[in-house]
Amino acid sequence: MRPAPKEAWILAGNLDGVPAQPELLDELGGIPYVLRIACDLALAGATRIIVVWSGSAPVPPLSAIAADPRLAQRATLAATRDLPAGNADDAILVARADRVYHRDIPVRVAQTWQRSAVRIAKVSGEEHDAIVATDRRTARILAARAPVQDGLAAELARLLVVREVACAEPPYLAFTMAVPDRRARGKAERRLVWSLRKSADGIASKLVNRHLSLPVTWLLARSRIHPNHVTLIALACALAGAIVISRGGYAAGVGGMLLVELGSIIDGIDGELARLRFQFSRIGQWLDTVVDDVANVAYAAGVTANLAAAGLTWAIPVCAMATIAFAITQSTQYALIKVVYRSGDLAAIPWAFQSSEFLSRKSSGAVAWLRLTAPKLFKRDFVVTLCLGFALLGHLELILASFAGGAAVFFVVFWVQAVRNRSSIVADYRRVVTGVATVRSRAA
Repeated sequence: MRPAPKEAWILAGNLDGVPAQPELLDELGGIPYVLRIACDLALAGATRIIVVWSGSAPVPPLSAIAADPRLAQRATLAATRDLPAGNADDAILVARADRVYHRDIPVRVAQTWQRSAVRIAKVSGEEHDAIVATDRRTARILAARAPVQDGLAAELARLLVVREVACAEPPYLAFTMAVPDRRARGKAERRLVWSLRKSADGIASKLVNRHLSLPVTWLLARSRIHPNHVTLIALACALAGAIVISRGGYAAGVGGMLLVELGSIIDGIDGELARLRFQFSRIGQWLDTVVDDVANVAYAAGVTANLAAAGLTWAIPVCAMATIAFAITQSTQYALIKVVYRSGDLAAIPWAFQSSEFLSRKSSGAVAWLRLTAPKLFKRDFVVTLCLGFALLGHLELILASFAGGAAVFFVVFWVQAVRNRSSIVADYRRVVTGVATVRSRAA
């Protein structure tokens, strides 16, 4: 494999013979447009990002953008009117500053560049011309032709004809849009928000929750509300729901589960905001993970109290045993993501049957479809919606049964998978230890 691109150019100023729109400092999705492009490139692995400015207009001030912690922790940002010098074979990510595109396209392009041996890598489709990976020699040609009308398109078309372009499969919900005016910018921003959905989303999220959470995310994009604030609001809804359920009776069960369902919908907004405004953090990951588990145990405890008040005392030992199994499984997963996978997200465990990698796979055939759909029936969004249905039917005991059954299934499946993948866990841990030792030796 070739080295990943560590340098990225943002072609700005005049593109295709006209001033590029949006302007670099225009707001798009709650953050400046150039910050959005730079963060996308940084997440694709670029550590040195250069705005290559063409045209007679002055270069906009970028010092505040360069100092923004969302970018500064990953990459440097500078601007120049000259084509950056360096080794002709260096890998360069080239971005057009007159397009709005899906956040995963730069990552997909960088990965394709590493696996290929041709001069240019891009996402498949003529419309996906916003991001390419190439060598410095070709990047200089593209940058020189960018100000000319259809200059970039003509060069890419020429390279396609001579089979010098490697095309990657577009990511889930991929799009690339030109934004020549304010109306087009509004459409692009709407498309950007709706692309925050994930291929690994559960059934209830795809059918209901995202349709309710994404409009709220769009409204909050320009607010000062942080994703962690949203996570805590979701927790408050779940805890309030658990308290209401525990008061006993049908109305309390329905009202409490409605609050839990509301918390589940709100729980999607924190991740959407984080992806939209690049407000990722390890603390945020851990907060979201722990809040989900606390919410699950809380509403199960509320249901148990409701059933016990109705004389169903067997609910208490069932809930206790299920909670113990759930705690053992989750605490082990916490240890794995902290020590081995260096994350705060349970989906980072690559072999787990609810990992992002597993749930994003495409299926063909009934058996494969069932194998990939079954894990989504255990995702929190679907389980909470199902439990709301049980509450509406007046059968809270089915909610407890789903919690206990889910805890038992998770316990068995997780430990079977852990045993099967023990060698890869050890190998991943050794890589982490080796990497940490290397960093420390360099620092010394």
